Amino acid sequence: MAQGASMSDLGARNELVVLEAIRGAREGSSQSEVMRRTGLSRQAVSLITRRLLERGLIETAGTRGVGRGKPRTVLRIVPSSLLAAGVHLDPAGISVVIVDLDAQVVAERTLPPPGDDPSGDIRRIAAGIESLLEDLRRHGWSTADGRDAAEALLGIGVASPGALDAVAGVVLNPPWLPGWRNVSLVAELSAATGRSVVLDKDTTAALTAELWAGGRRAEDAAAPDRPTGEDTTLYVYVGAGIGSAVAARGRVHAGSTTQAGEIGHLPTGLPGELCQCGRLACLSTFTDVAGMLSRADGEEPAAQASPSDSSGSAEPPSPVGPSSTSARLAALAHRATGSADTPPDALARAQIEAHGTALGEALRSLIWVHDPRQVLIGGPYWRILEPLAMPRVRERALPDEGVPERVVLRSSTFGDDAAAIGAATLYLEHELSPAAR
Repeated sequence: MAQGASMSDLGARNELVVLEAIRGAREGSSQSEVMRRTGLSRQAVSLITRRLLERGLIETAGTRGVGRGKPRTVLRIVPSSLLAAGVHLDPAGISVVIVDLDAQVVAERTLPPPGDDPSGDIRRIAAGIESLLEDLRRHGWSTADGRDAAEALLGIGVASPGALDAVAGVVLNPPWLPGWRNVSLVAELSAATGRSVVLDKDTTAALTAELWAGGRRAEDAAAPDRPTGEDTTLYVYVGAGIGSAVAARGRVHAGSTTQAGEIGHLPTGLPGELCQCGRLACLSTFTDVAGMLSRADGEEPAAQASPSDSSGSAEPPSPVGPSSTSARLAALAHRATGSADTPPDALARAQIEAHGTALGEALRSLIWVHDPRQVLIGGPYWRILEPLAMPRVRERALPDEGVPERVVLRSSTFGDDAAAIGAATLYLEHELSPAAR
C-alpha cells in the first residue's frame, strides 16, 4: 500500500469542490461566497468547512465587511498542509522538486541526466525524493498540526518528453533518451518509493502548473491582465525541442493518445533547411537547440527530427551535465547581445532571432486554430532566448491586422523548473481536483 497522505478520508466529492472554491480565491473566501460558487447549501458548506479547518487544510484569515451586514469570516487555503513531489526527465538532467499547495517549491535537487539504465535512473529518482524529505525533516519542516514532510506528501508526478502512455504509466520512446523504451515508469517508481505516481508529458505538466497556480504566485502580480483559468490558454514549451499544450475551462487537452501538442513539424513558410520529414522549414529546424548552437559555431547541424520525433533534433544536447546546454545557450545569447567591449555576434544574434521569427509564424497559425485568450511561452530555455526572440515572436504572431486583439501573449513566470513543478501539480490535480474524480 502506498504511503504518505491521502485525500480519501475527505469523503464525498463535495469536500473537494469546497476546497477548490477556497483555493481558487486569491484573497480568501467567505462561506457565502463558497455557496455561490459551488451551489451547495449553507448547511453543507458549514459542515465541510468545519472538517477542512479541523484537518488544517484551511484557516480563518480575519473578516471582510459586506455592506451593512455582519462582517464575514474569510477562509483561505493553508499551502503547507499538503505537499507533492515532481520529477522532470530531460536529456540535460533530472529535476526533482517538492511543492506546496500554492505550487511554491520547498525543496529541489538536480540529478545527472537519464542514461541507458532506466531502472537505475528510477532508483536514483526515488533516492533523490527521499533525500529531499529527509533534508526537510532535518531542518524542522512540519505542518501546523505537526506532520513532517514525508507524512504531508500526497504523491509523485513525473513529466517526460513524449511519446508516452499516461494511462498505462509507460514511457514509450522519448526523444534523446535512447535507453528509455517501453519503461513502466509509474509501476517501478511506485514500487521504489511506496507512493502513488502519475505520469504525463512535460508540456502538459508545464501548463498544468500555470492553471494550478492561477495567478496566486507573487511573480504573477505583474500580470494584471492575466486571463482566468476558464479561458482558453495556449502554452508553448521551449526546451531542447519545441512543444505545446492547450487548455480550455481549466482542463488540458491531451488527445486520444496523450500526444496532442507536437508542433515540431508545423510548416513556417520561411526560407529554411530541408527537414528529415521531407518538408522545408519545419518549426523544429529553427527551434532545435542543438542545431542553433552548431550553426552559431559555424558547424553543420545534425539531421533534423524524424516524423516520429517531432519535438526536436535527432541528436541530444551535450550530456556533460544538467547545466551544460543552458550554459552554452547563455553564452550564445551573450555573444548575440555583445558588451561594452565586444560588438554583437551577428551569426549568434541571427540564430536567436530566427528562433523567434519561426515561433511567431507557428503561433499565428495556432492562434487561429485554437482561438486562445492567452498565449504563454515558457520552458527551461525561454528566459535565455526571450530578450531577443520575443520581439520577433510578437511581430509575426500578432501582426497589426488579422489576429484577434484580445489575445494576451506573455512569458511564463515559472523558470527552468517549470516542468518539474508542473509534474507535482499534476499529482495535486489528480488527488484534489473534483474534475479528476
